[in-house]
Amino acid sequence: MKMKFYLSLLLLVVSGPAFSQYKTVLFNYERAYFDDGQPLPAESKFIITGEASALVDIVEVKVYHSANTDKAPFYQNTWEHKANNPATSFTLPVNQPLRGNEEYTFLINYYAKISQEQQQQLVSQINTALGAYIDQSYQVERSGIAMLQHPRTMRNDLNAIVNQGLSLHRNIINYTFPGFSDLVYLKLKQLSEVNLQKARFNVFKQEDDNTKSVKLRYAQEQIAALKTLLNQEVAQYGGVQLYALTDSKKVADYNTEKTKNALALNVGYGGVYYSGSFDNLTYDASPYAGISIPFGKEPFASPFMARTSISTGVFLKNLDFGPGNEATGPVVRRPVYLALGYRILPFIRLNAGATVLQNKLNSSTNTDLNLDKVYIRPFVGLSMEVNLWLNLNR
Repeated sequence: MKMKFYLSLLLLVVSGPAFSQYKTVLFNYERAYFDDGQPLPAESKFIITGEASALVDIVEVKVYHSANTDKAPFYQNTWEHKANNPATSFTLPVNQPLRGNEEYTFLINYYAKISQEQQQQLVSQINTALGAYIDQSYQVERSGIAMLQHPRTMRNDLNAIVNQGLSLHRNIINYTFPGFSDLVYLKLKQLSEVNLQKARFNVFKQEDDNTKSVKLRYAQEQIAALKTLLNQEVAQYGGVQLYALTDSKKVADYNTEKTKNALALNVGYGGVYYSGSFDNLTYDASPYAGISIPFGKEPFASPFMARTSISTGVFLKNLDFGPGNEATGPVVRRPVYLALGYRILPFIRLNAGATVLQNKLNSSTNTDLNLDKVYIRPFVGLSMEVNLWLNLNR
């Protein structure tokens, strides 16, 4: 008994941080907003909950960057009603964190299962539309069948007809119609190459048939074979249980939480190489200070990119590479550096890059910049990084 208790306690401790990553927000169906109009969580995963009637089998959420929902969403997820679960609410995790100080559009769709009769009627309507398109896309001529469109264009049009017919439906696994196969394309191409002069060798001639009727009957048989092929491929998709869209709620341009803007300050100590080999090395070291700009921000970038940054700043004192060889920097009269940095530990960053140096000018020189005396040397340093939070209005 004690062992079970300790195992349960251990599981709770281990899983606690995982559950704490998700904040729950309540979707108000009537008013079409979340948590009484409060901004959505930013830079963290969250869960959307809401009411779902017993007639709803699937709830789908789609998230867009703008109010234009014609484009593909950048995130979507679905909830399925289980037969053995009498719950009247849905739970939809949003595992893609949203950026702070931004607006997003949510489309929440409700689907219900349709009967086999309704599904067969839907497939029949699609097949009728496909047949009508084929009938108006060819002409039987003296020696062949003239297709009014290129086979590739026709296949694209046929795909569009099916997708339009299924636009208000989906299946349980959200498997979309993949489009007609290459067999359909080859059949369309074959029709445009049919030689009706040889029709009498390909159909059984009846007593009252003349040459024209034989050609027409052969052409009709080829068109019928194409329609049969189309119907078979539609049936492969339509054989899976479909769900019809019964309701949809659009929440446009909804705000996320305001997040703080940070400016990373670096204060560290680095060494600058001047010349020489390992046994006869000329270098100097000095404290430095600067700022860092990361290549990415967690959780929107990989850990490597979020920890990597480009840094720039100045050394706090001039560098002494030997008697009479003091190096300063252009303009600011201190050595200037530009480096790549990587955060190896919290608040600790390793920097490596280049230092822009200038031989110290004589007091009689009137300018602070002399390009003839400017040169570049490598440096490496270790710094402490502190984020200065800026509460900027956007």
